[in-house]
Amino acid sequence: MSQAHPRAQPSGPTSAKREQLPRDDGIVTDDLDLPLDAHPSVLIGLAVERWGPRGLMGRCARLYREMDWGDEPELMSFLAGRAGARWVELGFGTQDYFVRTWALRAMLYAWDESASATVIDALEDEHWRPREMALKVVAKRLVDGDVDAVAGLRDDPVPRVQAAARRALERLSRDARKRPHE
Repeated sequence: MSQAHPRAQPSGPTSAKREQLPRDDGIVTDDLDLPLDAHPSVLIGLAVERWGPRGLMGRCARLYREMDWGDEPELMSFLAGRAGARWVELGFGTQDYFVRTWALRAMLYAWDESASATVIDALEDEHWRPREMALKVVAKRLVDGDVDAVAGLRDDPVPRVQAAARRALERLSRDARKRPHE
């Protein structure tokens, strides 16, 4: 006879205490006092306090390129809140593009030039979400790099990527007009 998992026990409306869904609050964030439901800007701000901008960007670049958080699984909680902790517990599965997207999203709220090459490389990501996020970072951080790659994404098959490419090009050209000619 197989034994039912303790979390699989049904709880009806008459239960005095409704059982919580499995969460990773204890495995990854036990020693941290992270507001896992906070806006990403808050969590990234806390990550900057912990590792500094350059340290965080190095970790994000490694996570994007290698899908590896090293010996710091709590990085995922800083990048994606409660959802990040679940990725540590359950693994990447078939939607690892979310992890790459979260690594790039952190660059909207913290920045170091050392992350520029990762952002430019992400313009060629196989999934549209990281491409779109990389374009947002290019626009916000005015990342120097392959303007032709940004322009080429105006013809991306995904409308959200096309729109992000147009915004990034507008921002880059507006910034170029403001710079004094050398």
